[in-house]
Amino acid sequence: MPILFALLLVLITVAQAESMEGSQATAAAEVKGDVLYLEGEEVVVKEMSGNQRRLHVTKETKMVGVISTLKSGDKITAQVDSDGHAHVITLVIPDGNPAGVIPPGSR
Repeated sequence: MPILFALLLVLITVAQAESMEGSQATAAAEVKGDVLYLEGEEVVVKEMSGNQRRLHVTKETKMVGVISTLKSGDKITAQVDSDGHAHVITLVIPDGNPAGVIPPGSR
């Protein structure tokens, strides 16, 4: 009986570890930078580090503070999965705040 219980615990632990691996693969990373150009369903962004990243944008991508479409020179932050798919893109106004967010004490 104790061997059966130990085997059950091992199986549960392995199943939990496998499910956590899958969730880490879809975890979002934050990309901050300037829009260089748009190419089809991709937005090419120059990050603060100087690296260029291609973000895949679809109809499901939530756009925050973007009035019509992104354009070259826009400063953005984006939540991107490991495959480069952008889930949320937020336009950042020049003082560093996301568009539509009022800093405390400004009212």
